[in-house]
Amino acid sequence: MAIKAALPILLLTASFTLPLHAQEIEDDAPPPVPVQTGPTLEQDEIDDALALVREGQVDAAVERLRRLGELGNSDAFFHLAEINRLGAGKEASEEVALMYYRFAARLGHKRAALSLANILFFEGTSNDTEADYKEAIDIWQQYSLEGDAEAMYLLGMVYWNGEGGVLPDPVRAYGLMHRASALQYAPALEAEPAMREQLSLDARAKALEYSEQIAVTGFDDKPLALELVTDDADTIIKTYEEARDKREKPEDWNTVWHLEVGFAMNEEDIKKLQAQIIANPKTDVQDMFSDVVDNANREGLYRLVFGPVASMQEAVRHCVALKRAGHDCFAKPPREE
Repeated sequence: MAIKAALPILLLTASFTLPLHAQEIEDDAPPPVPVQTGPTLEQDEIDDALALVREGQVDAAVERLRRLGELGNSDAFFHLAEINRLGAGKEASEEVALMYYRFAARLGHKRAALSLANILFFEGTSNDTEADYKEAIDIWQQYSLEGDAEAMYLLGMVYWNGEGGVLPDPVRAYGLMHRASALQYAPALEAEPAMREQLSLDARAKALEYSEQIAVTGFDDKPLALELVTDDADTIIKTYEEARDKREKPEDWNTVWHLEVGFAMNEEDIKKLQAQIIANPKTDVQDMFSDVVDNANREGLYRLVFGPVASMQEAVRHCVALKRAGHDCFAKPPREE
C-alpha cells in the first residue's frame, strides 16, 4: 500500500497572481546594498513613487524606487518587482520581477520572498525545474521556522502530496497544517480536517508533537514516523532508500565491515524486520544501505545486513544502538581472501 494510494491528494489552493511576460534582465540592475536611512522619510518617498505610478509616470517612479533600493530599502525593491510582474505602465517582465524579488528577499522582505517562492514552485522560471523547487521549498522552510502560516500551509501541502522533489511525509505535513490552522490561516482551516481524518491517532499525536517543536526539530529528507502511516514494508524501505545520500552499495558484503541484524528468517519476515528497523530513528542506521541476502548455510532463509561501516569501532557503536532498540546485532569484519 503506497502512501499516495492511501492518502488522496489534496489540491493546493494558494492564491497568487501569475507573471505575464518575460524579457532580458537589465544589465544595469543594481545589487542590494544594506544601508539604513530614516524609515519615515523613506516611506514618504515610496508613497510618492507609488502615486506617480497611479498617475502614469512610471519611469519617474521606477527611478525613485531604484534609488531607495540601492540604499537598502527592501520595500522599494518589492514594489519594483510588483511593477515589473504586473506590467504597471510598462511591459511586464518576469525575469526582472524575480531579480527584484530576490533583492528584496535578501534584505529580509517576507512578502517578496513568499511571492518569489510561489512563482518558482507553481510556474517555474527556467529549464532547471529541480532548482526552482529547491529554492521555493528553502524559502518556505525558512519562514515556517519563523512561524509564518502561509509558508507552513504551502509546505504542508507539498509534504502531503509528495511534490517538488520531496518524498510524501504525511505526519510532518499534518503538523505544519495544524500549526497554520491554529493561526487561523483560512486555506489551512479548510485542509486540516481532511488530513486529520486520514491519519491514525498515533500519527496525529506524533504530528502534534512535531507542530509544537517545528522551530527546534526543523526539516530533513527523511519522512517523519512513516511507520505510523503505513505498515507496508516495501513502501518504507523504498522511501528511505530514495532519501539516502547517493553512495555505492557494496557488491559483496563480505569485503567490508557491516552489521548483521537478527537471525536467519524467511523472506517476508526479514523484510518486515528491515522496515521496522529503518523506520525507527533510535536504531541509527537510516544513512546506511540495507540488504536482504541469502543465508549461506540454510536454503530458503535470509539474513539482514546494514552498512558499510568504516571500522570495527563504528560497527560496535551502531550495534549498541540497535541492541538498545531491541534488535540482536553482530559486527561483521571483511573476510580475508
